[in-house]
Order: sequence, then C-alpha cells, then structure tokens
Amino acid sequence: MTLELINAATAVRRKYSREFFEKALELAQAYGWRPLGTQLITEANDYHWRVVWNGAYLTNDGQTVLMEDALGLAQALQQALEDIPNESPVIDWNLNRWRDDDDQPEWLSPAERWQVEEGLMAHAPAGMELHPVEFFAGAEKPYLVELIRFCKLGSFRIC
Repeated sequence: MTLELINAATAVRRKYSREFFEKALELAQAYGWRPLGTQLITEANDYHWRVVWNGAYLTNDGQTVLMEDALGLAQALQQALEDIPNESPVIDWNLNRWRDDDDQPEWLSPAERWQVEEGLMAHAPAGMELHPVEFFAGAEKPYLVELIRFCKLGSFRIC
C-alpha cells in the first residue's frame, strides 16, 4: 500500500510505501518523538468517523498530522540521520542461519521443508526484522532526508 502525504499549505506531495513510513515512525520514536495522533477531518454530519477514529498514521484515510506533530517528527528523524550509515548493510537472508533445525515438524520430508522455507522467503517483507537505522542505511537515506524536509513544512494529510 502506498501512502501519499500532502501538505495543504504548499501543495507539496510525497508518496511512500507503508513499510517506509512505518519504519520512519519507528525510527522517530526511537529518537524521542512522541506521536500526538492524527486527526480525521470529516464532514459535519459524519459523526460516526469522529467517534471511532483512533489517531492512526499508517492508513490512507485522509487523516491530518498537525503542525506540532510534523515538526516533532522531523526533529527526531533529523537527530537519527547522524547514526544512519551512508552504505547499506550486508544482510544474510539465509534462513538456515536464523532458525533451529527443530522449527518444523519432524514428519516433513526434506523437499517439504524446502518448500516451506521458500514460501516464507517469497512472502517476507523486504525490511523484515531490520532495525530502522539499518533500513534507512545506504540507498534509503536520501528518501528519509526528503521526508524530513517535507515534515518541516508543517501539517499534512495522509491519503
């Protein structure tokens, strides 16, 4: 799922994957950002949405991140930049190093075990288990800088 961030005052728009934005929020929290929650601006007659809205950041419901929250997010991400390497880490995705041999039932044949392992890898998210600092290292770092600049513009909607 793609999230489009829109700054209404400047009409600047940025698109990010949900995974990218989720990792950015996780990174910001690790560097001191305390989310205030989003606001859902609705029509006056849409009472139901106002009652049930939970302040989520990771949906594309048109919710608004208020200025104070956006600036706090930018500040925390800016602090994190110093700790993010310019080079991507080398990640060993070999599941055999990550698991015990007892992870699967004994009755599976070697071919069935291989099928299960391949299925897991085929559906694993790209940033699985990566710490946000590792996630943004290397090629993703410029996109994080772009997000910081965007957040410094102030309040924005998530669509």
